[in-house]
Amino acid sequence: MPELRKDPTTGRWVIMETERVRRPGDFSQPRPVRRGGPCAFCQGHERETPPEILSYRLPPGAANTPGWRVRVVPNKFPALRIEGAAERRGEDMYDVMTGIGAHEVIVECPEHDQTLAAMPLEAVQDVLRAYRDRIVDLKRDQRLRSAVVFKNHGAAAGGNLEHPHSQLIATPFVPLALGAELQNARAYHDYRERCLFCDMLRQEIRTGTRLVAESERVIAFAPFASRFPFETWLLPRRHAAAFEHVDADEIRDLA
Repeated sequence: MPELRKDPTTGRWVIMETERVRRPGDFSQPRPVRRGGPCAFCQGHERETPPEILSYRLPPGAANTPGWRVRVVPNKFPALRIEGAAERRGEDMYDVMTGIGAHEVIVECPEHDQTLAAMPLEAVQDVLRAYRDRIVDLKRDQRLRSAVVFKNHGAAAGGNLEHPHSQLIATPFVPLALGAELQNARAYHDYRERCLFCDMLRQEIRTGTRLVAESERVIAFAPFASRFPFETWLLPRRHAAAFEHVDADEIRDLA
């Protein structure tokens, strides 16, 4: 069972998961050689993954196509587990919590050699819808307080599976960086009685200095205080507090 430990020097919760050392190739140093398909995420190999949580399926009888467009399955080597109670205890001066949460894999398409950047618009929309639908479902679990979607692309980023996929982790705590963002947004609103992100959006659109792309409903821009090269933020034009509240038109623009 994974365990959550709180670092008393920073207030950061850290996931301790000894079972993940069983993942093949975790500590290998040579750059992996591309293996090609098929793999457990490919069409026809669905039984090699844990039972699916969500799938968008094609109409019965659709010609020359697999039975699904996007699948969501539990991670075979989860950092956190959905079963059990969120129990907190002390070990002398330290705080410990059971490793409750969710760790899911979004298989973005049936084709092994496809990439998200090259997928048709409708396929990218399906992936974004899967993110939204899973967050909406996980929000019903009163033990969970945040959800993060992430994608490791390539070996240098830790992507050890070639098939296009992304991951979702839901935790019983709010990550330190997200908590700081929320705290600063509240302080800004208390002081100016305006939304921090709405003001930021208006300024970036007005100046255009850091604007990357814009559509009718979504803006992409480089943040004023970028933490690394090519960092890009995407914000809806309308005031909206959570990604899971996006509508179909916003998902299309985002895709």
